[in-house]
Amino acid sequence: MSPDLVFGLLSALANAVGGILSRDLAVRLPARQLIGPLFALNALVVAPLALFIEWHITPHIVLLHAISVLLLIATALAVWDLFAHGAASATVTAQSISPLPAALAVAVLLPGALDPLHVVAAVIVVLGVLGALSRAFGALSRRRTLVTVLVAAIGTGLVTVMGRLLADEGAGVFEIYLVRTAFAAVIFLALVPPRDIPPRQVPRLALRAVFITLHFLLILVGVREGSPAVVQTAVATAPLFVIAYESARLRSLPPVRAAAAALIAIVGVAILLLR
Repeated sequence: MSPDLVFGLLSALANAVGGILSRDLAVRLPARQLIGPLFALNALVVAPLALFIEWHITPHIVLLHAISVLLLIATALAVWDLFAHGAASATVTAQSISPLPAALAVAVLLPGALDPLHVVAAVIVVLGVLGALSRAFGALSRRRTLVTVLVAAIGTGLVTVMGRLLADEGAGVFEIYLVRTAFAAVIFLALVPPRDIPPRQVPRLALRAVFITLHFLLILVGVREGSPAVVQTAVATAPLFVIAYESARLRSLPPVRAAAAALIAIVGVAILLLR
């Protein structure tokens, strides 16, 4: 099994746990007010390493960081809107459409890095995870749901590709993650102050930050080791773990549609295993 696929699957597991914790927070607290504190905690998780990081500052790297931050902000707004209106499995599933935009971005920005088999696997996984999205965000209109899901998916995929571009410029994993999350935190804390987030929720927020930080760091390591398209396709299996958890918690079998989606997604990952 290739390193990029391994890191992608481990990232999917961490993302699944983070998604379950995120949904729990979104039910209890104002979703958009959570974003700033969570990004701040994400940055704090790796901040102690700042003194040991070899920093890379060039005009091109600064530009790539700026684009990454903007993409991360747009993605976070969409994702937390989905968490506020749908189950954890549905929101993580929505993000899992990201292999297609990731594959397309790889084809454009990293010529020669995309294997046609990656596209086939991405299409299969996307079809699988889309099968679990039907009527998943009942409080949102169909148009708003479509737009929000597309922003979440495209943003997620492009953030992954930006990580690869930064790595190709020499930026390190912790450097990329710390810059991205720290600037996103500052912007969100300024624009959406966490006025209604009580301090007693900090331990819960910190736990979520640990899993999401692990999720993103594994993605960054994965794209350094291989293809962003492969990594993002593997990450797209996260809904399978969430669906399994929700079924176990409710002590019931998953819906037929969700089970079928899971099987299709597994086929997509199997294709990557055979490459």
